Amino acid sequence: MRTTDFKALIKLTNEERWGFGVRDLRRMRALEPRGCLVAALDGRPIGLTTAISYGKRLGWIGNVVVARAHRSTGIGSSLVRTAVRHFLRSRVRSIALYSYLENKSMYIRLGFRTAGSFLRVAMSQRSPKRFTKRREVPFSEILKVDRHAFGADRSTLLRRLLNEFPRNWAWIADGSGVSGYALLKEYQDSSEIGPSVSERMNQEAVTKLLESALALARRWPVEMSVPESHQTVLETAIRMGFRVERKGIVMNIANPDRMKIGPAIVAFGFLDKG
Repeated sequence: MRTTDFKALIKLTNEERWGFGVRDLRRMRALEPRGCLVAALDGRPIGLTTAISYGKRLGWIGNVVVARAHRSTGIGSSLVRTAVRHFLRSRVRSIALYSYLENKSMYIRLGFRTAGSFLRVAMSQRSPKRFTKRREVPFSEILKVDRHAFGADRSTLLRRLLNEFPRNWAWIADGSGVSGYALLKEYQDSSEIGPSVSERMNQEAVTKLLESALALARRWPVEMSVPESHQTVLETAIRMGFRVERKGIVMNIANPDRMKIGPAIVAFGFLDKG
């Protein structure tokens, strides 16, 4: 990915209503320049995917998109294969991605298998309570909670997001310190809750975390991706007014048994928008 590609790539992702801006593309490129892959025709970008590492434990493939006029020609498969080769050369132990059900067959042909499922939920708009007092983000404690819950090192990504969204963090604490947090990321025309984890996976804790994140929202709708197996989170989100929009699956390849959805995950927060 080159900075000169940004304008065309934003136009491409806007076809999918991802709401990406230059900030999102710069973040991906800064995190792993060689993993941001563009397919081009006569110098014009017609496809994109990103391959971002979380240490050596996990590599995540995201943002797989091909211009509609060039789909079903093998470009998407080629991008994903190249992303997998990038991770294998980097000796990443496990490789994973999100897929919506309509794209599942392509990933199966490439050797991926299902590791779990998620539901994409959204809330159109409401008038949440507003926070008036700003507090310093307990970032070092958030890093500890996240690494334990996620099982891989997302510190580089989270530091970047702290710099971009310094006021969009919510957290809950008990006597031993931070026990959960949620980040509200903003796009051009929407917001997304995630990543979010909670060591106390009960309705009271999840409600407090999601309500605190919603109170930060300025752009609507607010979306998030919730593990389908985490019923407490799903039930709490629906009770709060979220609606289920789509179902997707988590897929992996290369040492797939290492990839598990931790029990403390409230909402996914990887680099792919959709």
